[in-house]
Amino acid sequence: MAKILVTDGMAPEGLEILKQGGHTVDNRKVSAEELLRIIKDYEGLVVRSATQVTEKVVKAGPNLKVVGRAGVGVDNVDLPSATTAGVIVMNAPLGNIVSAAEHTIGMIFSVARMIPQAYAKLANGEWDKKSFTGIELAGKTLGIIGLGKIGKHVAQVLQATGMNVIAFDPFLSDEVAKELRIESASLDIVLARADIITLHTPLTEQTRNLINAERLRTMKKTVRIVNVARGGIIDEAALADALKNGIIAGAALDVFAEEPLPATSPLFGIPNLIITPHLGASTEEAQIKVSVDIANQFNSYFATGKIINAVNVQLRVDPAIDDYLKAAEMLGATVVQTIEAPLRGLEVICRGDLARYDTKPLATAALKGAMAKITDQVVNFVTVNQIAKDRGITITSSSTEQATPEEPTLTVRALTSGGGEHCIGGQVMHGQLRVLRYNEYPIDLPIGGHLLVMEYQDRPGMVGKYGSILGANSINIARMEVSRIDGRGDALVILTLDDPIPLPVFEEIRNTVKPNRAYKVSL
Repeated sequence: MAKILVTDGMAPEGLEILKQGGHTVDNRKVSAEELLRIIKDYEGLVVRSATQVTEKVVKAGPNLKVVGRAGVGVDNVDLPSATTAGVIVMNAPLGNIVSAAEHTIGMIFSVARMIPQAYAKLANGEWDKKSFTGIELAGKTLGIIGLGKIGKHVAQVLQATGMNVIAFDPFLSDEVAKELRIESASLDIVLARADIITLHTPLTEQTRNLINAERLRTMKKTVRIVNVARGGIIDEAALADALKNGIIAGAALDVFAEEPLPATSPLFGIPNLIITPHLGASTEEAQIKVSVDIANQFNSYFATGKIINAVNVQLRVDPAIDDYLKAAEMLGATVVQTIEAPLRGLEVICRGDLARYDTKPLATAALKGAMAKITDQVVNFVTVNQIAKDRGITITSSSTEQATPEEPTLTVRALTSGGGEHCIGGQVMHGQLRVLRYNEYPIDLPIGGHLLVMEYQDRPGMVGKYGSILGANSINIARMEVSRIDGRGDALVILTLDDPIPLPVFEEIRNTVKPNRAYKVSL
């Protein structure tokens, strides 16, 4: 299958899943220089937070297809470079939710009661009660910035302590907020009212230094800030200054703009600051979960092309229509090999029960199948839309729940320059794609492998002619479907073959049968 490099360690359970998938797995720590030298030999790379997947690494790996982050944040991966190169970047966003939330909760209790500082003094032989008067959480206001799965878990636990929760999240609807017993507010209001502020956003250009000197001055002097999300969301120099000068009461950080935290960091030696070395996901359970998740995602991708939790691919497929993703790709690949004029657009039509789902990913899959047959560029779900756009090829989709039994559930129509079009439609039955219509011809044929598609004037002996030519050249016919619209007019034949047809054999069939149209199709 694939050769996969694991550089930051992985739970044995995840490694075993990759090996069971048939992959060759190298699990070892490598330096940045060594990674540049060896990455060309690998199709997959699994990292955690230590390995930096830079533009140089991406360019040095021409065979690299997928990078997996065994965790949530991917700020150690150069996403623009990966996307340009067609490298899929996956993460495992669900495996460490509980662990990260529990570490956040632990940090909140610690910063409220100064538990680490008190321990340090007592462990050093000093009994000091007067320096560590803390605050109760009951009755206080918890401000959450970013109410995703981790933020919601933190909210639910701390509501049980008697805290009131307000949150800033642009995607938080009033209905969800009401259901969670959380007040939705603007960022400025959350910062001004909260007694405890916890951050749960990704690091983006919009959230970089979100908590800066100006915003720190808008907070209560008694506020405590906790960040177990991503380093860089807080301006660390500004935070250090605010803590030292009494602008805020305390903070607890698990993540930093530069990791490991350099010795020159202004965050060292601040008595009202708690720092931990990026431990949010460092539980036995989380490490197993994220390793298993990323391993299963790699196996799915390399086995079937299915993409799960890719951060640079806008493709979210409802599991109920998983089988149709591959079907759409096959239909797109088939129809584009049966056109003579340049492709100008694809139209994907979904009918019946299929139309109840979000079918836009099926249009992308059909486009991927088609583009892979007409360009030598790297075509995958990362690159396909840009490649099509550069070539002036459009993609549209439509859905209707109204359908007759004879109509295909999924139809892909290829539009060509000059106004021509060809279409093919089918349905997934028991996990297998069956083609039910090609242009105006009704058929019923499972397709795959190598096909010969011909339209010719129907007359006696035609099947024997091309059958004899194929037999004489040791090309076996696995399946065959002949269709006519009416009487002895034109006929369509689709042959599924065990082997591809060499060009001389294809030309011999054309010269003998003299079809109106003939196409070699490879899937």
